Amino acid sequence: MQLPDIYLDRMKDLLKSDYDKYIACFSKNAKRGFTVNQNYIKNSDFLKIFAFNAKPIEGFKNCFELLTEEKLGKTVYFHAGLIYMQEPSSMLAVNAMEVCDGEKILDLCSAPGGKTSQILSINQAGIVVANEIVKSRASILQSNIERQGFKNCLITSLETEKLAENFLGYFDKILVDAPCSGEGMFRKDQSTISEWNAGLAEYNHQRQLEILKQADKMLKTGGTLIYSTCTFNVTENEHTVLKFSSEFGYSIQELCDEVKDKVSSGKAVGGNVELTKCGRCYPFNDFGEGQFVAKLVKQSEAESYKSSKKDNYQQPSKAELTIAKEFLVETIGRADFNYYKVGNNIFISEVDFPFVKYGIINIGVRLGEIVKNRLVVHHQFFKAFGKEMKNKIDLAIYDERVNQYISGNEIASDKTGYVCVLVNGVPLGGGKASGGKLKNHYPKALRGQIV
Repeated sequence: MQLPDIYLDRMKDLLKSDYDKYIACFSKNAKRGFTVNQNYIKNSDFLKIFAFNAKPIEGFKNCFELLTEEKLGKTVYFHAGLIYMQEPSSMLAVNAMEVCDGEKILDLCSAPGGKTSQILSINQAGIVVANEIVKSRASILQSNIERQGFKNCLITSLETEKLAENFLGYFDKILVDAPCSGEGMFRKDQSTISEWNAGLAEYNHQRQLEILKQADKMLKTGGTLIYSTCTFNVTENEHTVLKFSSEFGYSIQELCDEVKDKVSSGKAVGGNVELTKCGRCYPFNDFGEGQFVAKLVKQSEAESYKSSKKDNYQQPSKAELTIAKEFLVETIGRADFNYYKVGNNIFISEVDFPFVKYGIINIGVRLGEIVKNRLVVHHQFFKAFGKEMKNKIDLAIYDERVNQYISGNEIASDKTGYVCVLVNGVPLGGGKASGGKLKNHYPKALRGQIV
């Protein structure tokens, strides 16, 4: 591995006596970790069924360090949505946010979904908006949220300016995990080295400020903004925080003790000691890869959020609503939801989402599509409401039928009608049963042999 000379010179200037420690880290393996989905299982119950070696990360909610080299993406734990693979230092930002259940939270640059999942796992009664400007990446985000059965997420794919038009002064907390030069990922992913150039820092600095400018419009007075990157240079980190906080009226706050224990202090650029309240994670901190995190609180006056009665989501037709409600009553015994229609799909939600004019990828839970007066049920419904279904097949984690189901095969069933297949009480997906067999509805794109 060959790091650019100009990059190494900058790191020498940044790290001073710690430079040799940084270089020595490249001879060691990158840290690995995962979060446990509290929507499905408690940590104590998860550890009873987890077959690999891991340890809780002290002070971090639902976060674990993986101590072995196994690839978990083809395990039942991943398929069931019990875990999300996440590098430990990338867990810092959400823990710095100190999420409370019931809050209105925006994850502004959210794909592939690790930090959004962290937020949703704690904030199950609030409203979480996850925006990803690149539609292909938004689809990956949607798949990860769906896999974990979260019910209260609105996923959008909009330019930040367009998103801000819909949410002026709305959010309690905002996470901006900003696009950056990725210097902190060089050890983990050496392909990022070839993408680096000397001009990236200043380019990203300007882009980051534009994103933060739009984020400011959407945050309430007194609200918390977490700014993070996975890079080292002060241009994208301290300089961005300093310029934004001074121009838009934010105070830089101390990070919580659990986060401070795992990072080095920020750099006092221009003699500004407030910047030392920020956190910098280096590989030699022995926690994870490179990460920068700052906690900012808005002191300036925010525009009040206003919703108009004229602004309403498209609703299913009366006939579509009847079909949807009859299905819900038949399968889970209730139909007390908010209903939305996006394109040809019907979505349901237990929370009342604020109106967004366009760019919606997901709103709550996709129930399905009405085709020829029949509901074609979507996989997301089984993942989100499978535990409530009257018809269930609950398999033990090592039952051979788990592998058969995930591979796309039929399995035996003594039920009739729509059935949810669960593993240790956690929804895997669904199917329709008749004649002693369950016709498999597990999405073809997700099928495969588990290990």
